[in-house]
Amino acid sequence: MTAPKYIEPSGDQKAGYLHYRRPASPWELFQKEEDIPVWKGIGMKNSRDLPRQPWERQGGLSTYIQLVGTNNSTGMYCWEIPGRQTSKEIHHFYEERFIVLEGRGTVEVWKEGSSARTSFEWQPWSVFSIPLNAYYRVVNATSSPAILLAVNTAPRMINMFQSKSFIFSNPYNFEERFGGNLEDYWKPAEEFEPHPSQGRAMLKTNLFPDAQNCYLPLDNNRGPGYRWISPNMVGNTMLAGFIAEYPSGRYAKAHHHGSGAVLVCMRGNGYSYTWPAKEGGLTPWKDGHGDLVLQQEYGEGGMISAAPTPRAGETWFHEHFAVSKTPFRVFNFTGGGGGGGGGGQEGDMVAGVGAEITDGGRAIPYYMEDPFVRKYFQERLTENGATFTMPEEVYTEGGATIKIEYS
Repeated sequence: MTAPKYIEPSGDQKAGYLHYRRPASPWELFQKEEDIPVWKGIGMKNSRDLPRQPWERQGGLSTYIQLVGTNNSTGMYCWEIPGRQTSKEIHHFYEERFIVLEGRGTVEVWKEGSSARTSFEWQPWSVFSIPLNAYYRVVNATSSPAILLAVNTAPRMINMFQSKSFIFSNPYNFEERFGGNLEDYWKPAEEFEPHPSQGRAMLKTNLFPDAQNCYLPLDNNRGPGYRWISPNMVGNTMLAGFIAEYPSGRYAKAHHHGSGAVLVCMRGNGYSYTWPAKEGGLTPWKDGHGDLVLQQEYGEGGMISAAPTPRAGETWFHEHFAVSKTPFRVFNFTGGGGGGGGGGQEGDMVAGVGAEITDGGRAIPYYMEDPFVRKYFQERLTENGATFTMPEEVYTEGGATIKIEYS
């Protein structure tokens, strides 16, 4: 077959096509080769309900999860390991983190060229991260299927290197991340530290044995009584994220940023709103733009792409509501959520997550929010037999800056 010949335009004609279909990226081609389902959308009520098919590369059954706003940036999958079975030996040149939804077992981890293996036990709601380019094997110790959620940086690495042998057969050992005394490597940390840039609570640990019930320090940045921790795991640079909790009957201030952040519910249940900041504005229902607002209901194991914009540079408002009688705990699993812009230099002042739009930040003060938000939330609480516990003073202009601490 003769290759097409390029013809240079003449005069003021433009070369090429005015509109064209984007070709598949190396990551998208790789997903097709894996021959397992790829689930797409803004979120889901329960990821356990996703269809899963046999996965040749890692063993068990799985489905990829590609939420809007994460494509070619962050990879996710729901993975089932049948009872009393073990995954295949796994090894890859990208960061990866897991949440256990169901099951109990162990993970064995080792380095290239070493016979020494380190291991740890996991149970429902354990969170752990595998060191970059280490070998590992997941063992299901129960007779029932184990279900895990995984997030990784595979899309970025596969798109960058475009070489499966480099990604999956690279012998390099990252001693800076996986070296030293391996006996203590999976020992859960207990001492909180201030985040180096934000000053909020951080915990350096490679394993949370029970992230559903672990203690979270009081934070108050997203709302009264809000609790938060940043897990610093195995030196991850792209999978930062946080675990946060809203008391029953409370909700977050709406705030906006770019795409990438995916919230996974770990405790209780609730819902989230998300809408384009530019088109929807601060009060979308009041201004006749309620049709732009997307709503996702989710319980334990469910998730949402907080800012599901497919276009670079855009930001979306989003807020999260605890409607269960128990606290609503979520994990920003992917660590994404940029400000929608780039650039800047070392030493530039950056607005923290608690800063409101009246103070150069990105959060809408409660007293400026759309009236529909509070009205609908109270209706949902009544339906669920829960109580509205938002302090009345936060809805006043002066109360917007009050640091209220609630247990």
